[in-house]
Amino acid sequence: MSDLEKNQKYCEVIGSKVKLTCKPVALKLLKSEDDIPEGFELISEKVRHCEMVRKASLGEKFYSTVEEQMCLGGAGAIGLREMPEKLANGEKYFSLGRFKDLETAKKLTSKLSVVKDKFWGMAYAPLDEANFKADVIQVITEPVGAMKLAQSIVYESGDKINPNFAGIQSLCGDAFADPYIEGGLNFTLGCDGSRKAADIKDNEMTIGISAEKIDEVISGLESI
Repeated sequence: MSDLEKNQKYCEVIGSKVKLTCKPVALKLLKSEDDIPEGFELISEKVRHCEMVRKASLGEKFYSTVEEQMCLGGAGAIGLREMPEKLANGEKYFSLGRFKDLETAKKLTSKLSVVKDKFWGMAYAPLDEANFKADVIQVITEPVGAMKLAQSIVYESGDKINPNFAGIQSLCGDAFADPYIEGGLNFTLGCDGSRKAADIKDNEMTIGISAEKIDEVISGLESI
């Protein structure tokens, strides 16, 4: 079975069991220009990573390099550049009034999920149009859909789920970097940037599922 056929099956199962508000999105880091999936073109505008995820969830497919990434923090989280110093050390978030003091801001930013290896670009596609093996699949859904995905995991593992999020860097750090690094899955409630720039709705949240976990999720969904 080809990668496209597998992804179409994944999409069919997820869509039959989970209340979706848009299509699941397949994401793949690219080491070089040689890794661009067949039929993919460079995105024609400079926007944020979370906006690219939203575009893919609504049917677009494309790839991006760091040059097309408007949000430097998002690009840093997904491994396309170093994290900007003022984000990494907490100064930016403290200046926005997110923390009581700089020390608290630094404590949190030191724990944010960031892909340490550096990559050339990233491919984005609706899951049922992705002709590549995704590093991470992101599902944007209402909480009831997230509940079904949680149930699919505990069906197979018997372990409780421990989401890792902070209301900051959600679609880049929480829903991509965390599952990519950990080889697991993560639930995130979004962030101000993704809700404003990528139009993640008030009633939506995002789940990132790693390549290592997707078959377990699909098996669980088919069984419950």
